[in-house]
Amino acid sequence: MGPPNTTKAEKGMKAKSLLRFAAFLSTRLQDANDTTVAFEIQNHINGLPLQPNSLGPNVQTELDRLGTELWNFSTRMRRDSSAEINAEVLCLVRVFSFFLLDSAQGSITPRIDRNVRLMKVALKAAKYCLEHKSIVLALKMLERAAEYERQIESADEGASEEQRVVGSRLRMEYFILRIMLAWKQDRLDLAEYMFPKACLKDGLRDPTLMESLSDLLFEIGKSMLRCEQYEMAVKWLERAYDTLEDQDIETLSGDASELRLSIMHGLVKAFLGMKTDDARIRAWDITTLLDADFSDKMIVSLLKLELLSEDPHSDHEQYFTVLQRMGRSIVLNDANFKTIMHHIHKLKSKSPELACKILDNLISSRLYSADNLGWIEKAIITHIWILSSLPETTTILESLSNLLDSVSENVKDQLPGPATHAAHTLLWKRIEKLYGENQYEAAESWCRLSTHRVFKNSGESNLSKFSRKTILCALARQDFGAAREAFFQMSDSGKDAPLTRYLMYKVAIKGGDTDLALECLDIVCRESSKDATLLYACVLEAQQSGDRRQAVVALQKVLEKYQYSAPQGVHLPALLRCTARLLMAELDFKDDAAFDTSEELCRLFEGAAKQANKPNNRVSSSGEGDFISLELEWFSRNIYNLALKFCTDFHPIHLARLLGSCVEFITLLQKDGSTDINLILRRMFCYFLRASAYITLARAEDEPANSIQHYTDARKQIRAYRNALPSLLASDDLNDPARDDLISKHFELVKFELESTLKLSDWDAMDELFDACWKYENPKQYDTLADLVLVVYHRIIEVSAGSSYQEKVLAVLQKIINLTWRANSDDVLTLSRWIRCLFQLALSFNESVSLQCLDQAKIIAEMRKDTNQPYPATELSWLVATAFNRAVDLYCASDEKNCRLWAEKALTVASLVDDGGVLHAEMEQKFSGLTWE
Repeated sequence: MGPPNTTKAEKGMKAKSLLRFAAFLSTRLQDANDTTVAFEIQNHINGLPLQPNSLGPNVQTELDRLGTELWNFSTRMRRDSSAEINAEVLCLVRVFSFFLLDSAQGSITPRIDRNVRLMKVALKAAKYCLEHKSIVLALKMLERAAEYERQIESADEGASEEQRVVGSRLRMEYFILRIMLAWKQDRLDLAEYMFPKACLKDGLRDPTLMESLSDLLFEIGKSMLRCEQYEMAVKWLERAYDTLEDQDIETLSGDASELRLSIMHGLVKAFLGMKTDDARIRAWDITTLLDADFSDKMIVSLLKLELLSEDPHSDHEQYFTVLQRMGRSIVLNDANFKTIMHHIHKLKSKSPELACKILDNLISSRLYSADNLGWIEKAIITHIWILSSLPETTTILESLSNLLDSVSENVKDQLPGPATHAAHTLLWKRIEKLYGENQYEAAESWCRLSTHRVFKNSGESNLSKFSRKTILCALARQDFGAAREAFFQMSDSGKDAPLTRYLMYKVAIKGGDTDLALECLDIVCRESSKDATLLYACVLEAQQSGDRRQAVVALQKVLEKYQYSAPQGVHLPALLRCTARLLMAELDFKDDAAFDTSEELCRLFEGAAKQANKPNNRVSSSGEGDFISLELEWFSRNIYNLALKFCTDFHPIHLARLLGSCVEFITLLQKDGSTDINLILRRMFCYFLRASAYITLARAEDEPANSIQHYTDARKQIRAYRNALPSLLASDDLNDPARDDLISKHFELVKFELESTLKLSDWDAMDELFDACWKYENPKQYDTLADLVLVVYHRIIEVSAGSSYQEKVLAVLQKIINLTWRANSDDVLTLSRWIRCLFQLALSFNESVSLQCLDQAKIIAEMRKDTNQPYPATELSWLVATAFNRAVDLYCASDEKNCRLWAEKALTVASLVDDGGVLHAEMEQKFSGLTWE
């Protein structure tokens, strides 16, 4: 222990340091570039408060002044919305300010006033910290406030009346904050202990604080409610209620009524969560009180609805009555409208008829006058939804008809497209259900309602769909007259739609109307230039009808369409195209590509490619042959587009097979002399996608043999791409974006081939692949290459492939670092990570590389020293520590020369760490401690 004067001098120096720091703190806090100020404040807080007896009066006065100024500064910053100081730093500043004032205690003010003043500051700081989740600082404040609370309590006898009132208020506020702290710390046992202390004697209770206490107890209860701890929630919410009820309403704030409502609402929720008969009774009792005091509040009606929903013995009529009352009285806005619609949905599950009744009243009495088309749309759609879910009766159709007539009369604008689409979706679902149950007459009635004038904005195609369904229903009932009537009521565009004409072709066939059948067949044939599905359906329909004449006519139409010289069969490419279109259409009607459909497409296109390669199907010199260039182009283009469209949905093996077929068709086109640059690019992208698919398969494959095969297949595609790339890049027809894209894909494929080579343990192929990495410079992707190189290195070590391979991999990583530094010197973080990795890998293998890493880190750190992106201090510190440890190892091995070399390198790098020279001094001290013989 040093002499007393030394200790006193140290305390004096500490006080001066504190004063110096506090004097400039407000200025530093306003400097956005000062990133260490919070850490320094925390360090000073850890050493506070100072002992008053160690400070002179001048120091105490200065501490009091600075503490007051900083407190006022933090208050201004808290209120200034434009200030950039975050709440965490303000918490530190307020706590620091308090400790300055606390350290300044002594003879500055009388003792009682001093205690009151400091306790006020401590409580304000603690409250601010609690509000901003700085629990540790809040605890520190309240621990200090506890001392003042004891002093204020003990000084009551000698205090004036005013001082006793102020003291009791502060003590009460202190215990409220202790309860809040305990709650924030999940220490409800401590909150239980503090709760009685917060409730002082009646004469000393402050109504404002009691209201705050009630609010806090409510928040605790609410948190218990969120955690589904219902009994605890009831306990704390009842305390909140009792605390508030004990106060004279005239002494409370204007928000007290809303607080009481919220507490009672929470109590009902908590009792409901307990799910016992007694709890349900208590919930009803509270709700009855709420209804008496807050009958006009929507929340009370909602509670009653919830209680009725939870009660298995409740009457649907009661639910209806409450909901009806709420619908008449609530203020209509978006939130309230959504709420009442939600409860109408709930009532629908209990009594759809009552739900419809409420909707009728709501629409007619409130929504029409509100003139909000969006609400009207939602209510109508819900009404249709409920009606369409009820068992079939004539009254349902009558109700729906009345609803649509009412809307048409009261809404000046027709329902917009989205609303009519939603309504038609529901109606269509109902029609389909009835049709599937063979209730054709009922389905026909719903179809007619679906074309009501209120749905005018749905569009001709949509209305035509329902008219066609009417025709189908009439067909099923063999009522050909009704089918004709529905047809002639359609618009001209609807009549001439191919699907409509196909249905009328069926009507004509079954009704024996030859002229109408021929007319419909002509239109179907004319409209089947892109899709012959309906034309073939007409052929099938004619065959099934047994009308031989109509079957012949239909076949003749098919032959004319495809210009056959003899009816030997369907033109093969056309049949394949039609089949492909049908299969691809199936994919469009599914949420995701079905496995069986994609498999069928693969077989179809593989078969098409096989047929196209047959000599008798190729176009000969005489012009004979089915697969002309246009056909080949169609298949290559559509397979390619299909693969692109569903590349994320198809199984990778199917994607690879499809792209293989595409390459075959492209090859045939190129054999025919095509030199289109787009065709070549399509082929290149096929290679890329196939390689990606095989890599995906290889990674996901559990069977090693299959995985190896997939990697082998991937290498074939990658090499095909790489072999074709140089000549393509030399083409004058290639634009810059396409060139950049090809180079980017080349880099990705090289990485894939590196992965494949790694998995196949083909180490001799690594040299050529590493050379390919630099063939076309692409700095933006060196980061993933670096990661892959590290994986390769560890695999080489794992299988003991040989030191020569290790040297090659380290050289590649060194080259990545050099190229990245030249191309993007700002990415210091990535460079530092790679340098660390290279340093660490080479340390046990080739120390000269590690020494070069130290030199490179030194150069980069020096160049980036005064920039906004310096070399990371943690990376430099790691290099210093590791290098110095290596020096120590060499020292232990009596290798003085290399020890000094490594130590000097470490010291050089340490001097670049931005820590005020601390690390360099530490290393220098350790190095000087080494002794030499």
